[in-house]
Amino acid sequence: MNFSTSEAPELYYDDTADLFERLQSVEPTWNPYLPDGSPNYGYGKRDGNPLYWLDKLTNQNNTRRTTLNIGADLELIKDKLYLRENSSLYYSDYTKETFDKAYRDYWNENTERKASFEYTRTIQQQHSLQLEYTDTFKEKHNLSAMVGGEYFENQYLQYKGTADGAPFDQIPTLNVSGRDNMWSYSYRQGYRIASGFARVTYDYERRYLFTAVARYDGISKLSDNRWGFFPGVSAGWNVHEEAFFKDSELAKVVSTVKPRISYGINGNVNGIGNYDVYGIYDKQTAYNGTTGILNTGVINSKLKWEKSKSFELGLDLGFLDNRYNLILDYYNRTTSDLLTNVNLPGYTGFDSFKTNLGSLRNTGFEVEGNLSLIRNPKGFNWDFSFNASLVHNKIIKLPYNGNENNRQGGTQVFDPKTQQVIWVGGYQEGHTMGDIYAYKQVKILSDWNEVNTMAGNYIDMIAGLYGPNVSDADKKKYGLTKPIEPGDVLWADLDGNHKIDQLDRVKVGNIYPKWTGGFSTTLSYKNVSLYGRFDFALGHTILNMVAMRSLGQSVGFKNIIKEGLKTWTEENTNTDLPKSYYDDSTNKKNIYRDTKGSDITSVNDRSSRFYEKGDYLALRELTLNWKLPVNWISKVGMTNASVYITGQNLFYITGYSGSSPEAPLTYPGVDAGRYPTPRTVLVGASVSF
Repeated sequence: MNFSTSEAPELYYDDTADLFERLQSVEPTWNPYLPDGSPNYGYGKRDGNPLYWLDKLTNQNNTRRTTLNIGADLELIKDKLYLRENSSLYYSDYTKETFDKAYRDYWNENTERKASFEYTRTIQQQHSLQLEYTDTFKEKHNLSAMVGGEYFENQYLQYKGTADGAPFDQIPTLNVSGRDNMWSYSYRQGYRIASGFARVTYDYERRYLFTAVARYDGISKLSDNRWGFFPGVSAGWNVHEEAFFKDSELAKVVSTVKPRISYGINGNVNGIGNYDVYGIYDKQTAYNGTTGILNTGVINSKLKWEKSKSFELGLDLGFLDNRYNLILDYYNRTTSDLLTNVNLPGYTGFDSFKTNLGSLRNTGFEVEGNLSLIRNPKGFNWDFSFNASLVHNKIIKLPYNGNENNRQGGTQVFDPKTQQVIWVGGYQEGHTMGDIYAYKQVKILSDWNEVNTMAGNYIDMIAGLYGPNVSDADKKKYGLTKPIEPGDVLWADLDGNHKIDQLDRVKVGNIYPKWTGGFSTTLSYKNVSLYGRFDFALGHTILNMVAMRSLGQSVGFKNIIKEGLKTWTEENTNTDLPKSYYDDSTNKKNIYRDTKGSDITSVNDRSSRFYEKGDYLALRELTLNWKLPVNWISKVGMTNASVYITGQNLFYITGYSGSSPEAPLTYPGVDAGRYPTPRTVLVGASVSF
C-alpha cells in the first residue's frame, strides 16, 4: 500500500509563457511599489507586480493518491509451472479552490469576487492472471512459455462550481457568493481494456535465442473494430559462445558478439475520446423553457487501432573482457491507420471528424557505449558511457484526393532550382514533417543609395510597400501605402519579378532535432568520485518569439531587449536589425511579415532573422561524492556512509540567444517565453546501518 498527498501551487495566470515574457519586458522606470509601500498592481495581472496578484487571485489545490497491490503465486509443478495473480487499485482525488479578492488594475476596480471549486476523482483497477511454464531439456534446450489475461478499468468523476458576488474578501468559499450567477457542473466518464497475451522464449545452450509474443487487446473506446492483434518476434545469436569463436585469436580482443533482429506490431488509441465512436453531445440553449441535446461530433464507428510495425537490427559488441561495450541499433518504424482529425466544410455543421488515414515512416540509428577506460581498484578509475540517436521521418501514404502526392494543406513557393512553383508544408507523400518556411532577409538597406539601387522597383505585397521607381498606377493597383526606406529589410526575390509575395519564402529549418543523445563520466580515486552527465540535441530550429515581439513592439509600452540598441539608425547603418517602429505587425512588417502581432503560436511566415539553431550541450548533473572510511563509521554502528554535493542543470553550451535552447513543446518550434530550467545545488549524506 502506498499513500501520498501533495500541493502544487499554481499561478494566477494560466499562460505561464506569456506571463514570463511580459514580466521580462516591464519597463525599468516602473516602480513595483506604490508610495505607501504596497505592491503596485501595474497594467494588469500579466504585467503587474506578482506580489500583488498572488495575494488578490488566490489558488489552492490538493492531490491525494492511494495505491493498493495484492498478488499470489501458486506452484503447480515444482520449479516448472506457476499460476500467478496480481491485482492493483489506484485511487486519486483532486480539489482546487480559487477566489478573486477585490482588486484593481490600471483601468478600473473589480469587485466581482469570482470563486470556484473543483473536485475530480479517478479510480483505476487492474487484474492479471498468468500461467507460466519453465523447463530445460537435455541440458541444452531452455524453454519458457507464458499465457495470461488482463482486465483494466478507469473511472473518472468531475464536479465544478462557480459563483461571484461575495460581499467581502475574508471567506473564499461558494456559500457566501451571490445566487444570481451561481453555476454548477458534473461529469463522469470511463473506459475498459480486456487483454489476452502469450510469450514463448527458447534458447539453445545460450547461443541461439528466440522470443515470440502476442497480445489481443480490446478497448471500449472503439466500436466496430474494438479488438486488435499485436504480435512480435525476435532472435539473437551469441556468437561468442560458439566453439569456433572461443578458439580464435579474435576472442582475445572481442569478448561479446551478439547480432539481433526483431519485428513487431504495436497499437495506439491515444487521441480517441472515451465516447467519440458513440457520439458526442452537448446541451443546447433552452428553447421555450426546455433544454435540448445537440450532436456536436461526427460519429465514426469504423475507427480502429493505429498500428506501428517496427523492424529492428542490432549488434552488441564487447571488447577486452567487456571493459568496452558497444550497442548498435537500426530501426524502421511504419505507422499506419494514423488517427487524424480531418477538416470538414462549414455547411456540414461540424469542424472536423476523426478517422484513420495515411502512413508515416520513422527510420533511425542508435548507438550506446559503456567504456571502462581506466580500471585500478586501489587507485584512479575512469568510466565513460554515451548514447546517440539519429531520426528521420517520411510520410509514406495518404488517402487519394487527386492532388500531387495526395497533398493535404500546405502552401506554394517558388523553387529557384527548378524555376517552378512547388507545394511545400502540410502533409505530402514522400515529404518530411516539421519543415519551417519564412521570408529570407538579405540585408538591411543602409541608406537611400541602397534603396534606389537594390529595391527601387520592388513591390512588397506583404506590407504594402513600394520602391522609389514604382509608378502611381501600380501603387493604386496593388494598394501600396508606404515607401521602402533606409532601415527596412531587403527581402530575397526568389522568382526575380521585383514583387515580394508568399512565393518568396524559403525553408529555414525544421522543428525536430535530428540527433539527440548524451554521455556521462565518472572519475574516482579511492573513496572520492566525480560524476558528470550531459545531454545534447542537434538539428532543430527555434523561432525566438520573445526577441521578435520585443523588437517588433507588438505591445508598444513595453521595454525592449538589449538588442534594440543594435537596430538601424542613421548613426548605425551596418546592422542586421531593421529600424524600430511602433507595432511592426501593422507598419513595415520587417519582423512579423505575414503574421499578426497577436499571433504568438505560428512557426511559419516570419522574418528569417529571428529563426535560430537550437543545438545545445547541457550539463544536467555534476556530483562530488566522498565515501567515509569504514574504520570511522563502524564505531557508530554504520556499515556505509558518504557525503555529496550535486549541481543540476548547471549550464548550456549553445548559440541560441533565448532562455532555453531545448525544442519547445507548448508551441512546437516557437519560443514564446519559457521559464528557464532552474539550477539546483544539493548537499546531502547517505548512511546505512
